[in-house]
Amino acid sequence: MAKGDGTIIEKARGVYEVQVSLGRDPITGRYRRKSRTVHGTKADARKARDQIRRELEDGLRPDGDKMTFMDFVPLYSEARRAAGRASEARIVQDEKRLRFVGGILGDPPLCKVDAQALEALYPEIRRRRLSQGISCGNTTLHAYHVMLKAFFQKAADYDFIARNPCNRAEAPRPNRPERRALSVDEVRRLSAFADEEEKRVLGELVAKERRQAEWGVAEERDSLLGMREVCHVLAVRLGIATGMRQGEVLALTWGAVDFRNGVLTVVQSLGNDGRPKEPKTAAGKRAVAVDAVTMAHLKAWKALQTELLDTLCIDVDEATPVLCSATGGWLGKANFGHWWRRFRERAGFPGLRFHELRHTQATQLLAQGVDVKTVQARLGHSDASLTLNWYAHAVPENDRAAADLVGQMFREEPAPCRIVELKTA
Repeated sequence: MAKGDGTIIEKARGVYEVQVSLGRDPITGRYRRKSRTVHGTKADARKARDQIRRELEDGLRPDGDKMTFMDFVPLYSEARRAAGRASEARIVQDEKRLRFVGGILGDPPLCKVDAQALEALYPEIRRRRLSQGISCGNTTLHAYHVMLKAFFQKAADYDFIARNPCNRAEAPRPNRPERRALSVDEVRRLSAFADEEEKRVLGELVAKERRQAEWGVAEERDSLLGMREVCHVLAVRLGIATGMRQGEVLALTWGAVDFRNGVLTVVQSLGNDGRPKEPKTAAGKRAVAVDAVTMAHLKAWKALQTELLDTLCIDVDEATPVLCSATGGWLGKANFGHWWRRFRERAGFPGLRFHELRHTQATQLLAQGVDVKTVQARLGHSDASLTLNWYAHAVPENDRAAADLVGQMFREEPAPCRIVELKTA
């Protein structure tokens, strides 16, 4: 049997074994072949033989039909780690989701998953998640589709499958998220409340430290209660002033603060595990200009923080978090989230997300005529279209001004009336 030829062997009535030669193994010298069992007619066996031939001509691996969904999951994860384009936390999370999907599919060979199987998969994912008490909207299902598309594309790149089945499957349409942007008056009201809250917590912290010094117990402590509350309020101030993400604000160190030029340098973000990580894209590393008032608050805070941490024998240097915990370390994102929910209620903004301060910055800057490229760079987006599509909201005042402008442009001035004198005899 020459390389590429096919043989059909009838094993039993209606059962055929199709064999296609792969040539001689260059190491062992033995002949290799790819076989497949077909239940049906001899015509079905010929179709299977021709399909194997086409797969080999397309460059697919001879053992591609043996690679199962679950077997490929660790290979895919290792490829992502080697590429360095995803964080370890994201890789682990996606691997967990892929194994969840593989369990639903029944761990089939990769070549057996088609568009129809994927379209039947999505409602089953929703059903199982809901049965576990986990919400599952169309946005979540769309995220599963995006993940699977990358997964099967890597399998196609490795020649385990001929084409990506996700390209032919109809993806769930994500829900349009509700994005809120504060008005100028609302921002002023929130900032005023943050000012008052900052004064209050700072006053309580300083008064408490004075009492501790009077009682002579300062040297016996390993934490400073009250420091965290001050840092929480400063995080809100920075969110309003810069439009930085929550993780970026919490990951700031004093080495990233340029008091002379009034600039913050974003080089990392605080992950859910409480450790700093690099931004997702190169555009995420950026310099953000900050107004003089905010910089003055940071300068005053650094002086006080240095004095307070000195009581714990902690030196403030470039690696020290700007917004620190009671022990001088990183603030916990979960703790900040709990505090933020109470803060926004008392401020009169129930339901306000911290990320919506970012929406607000983009919207108001664009509304005031700041060019898109500047806003894009300030927010750390790799594409200006993302800035416009996700963060630019309609401003009612600008819509009214646009309507008045249109009215002025297209309004025709009335023609002057001609006065005709009628003379009678």
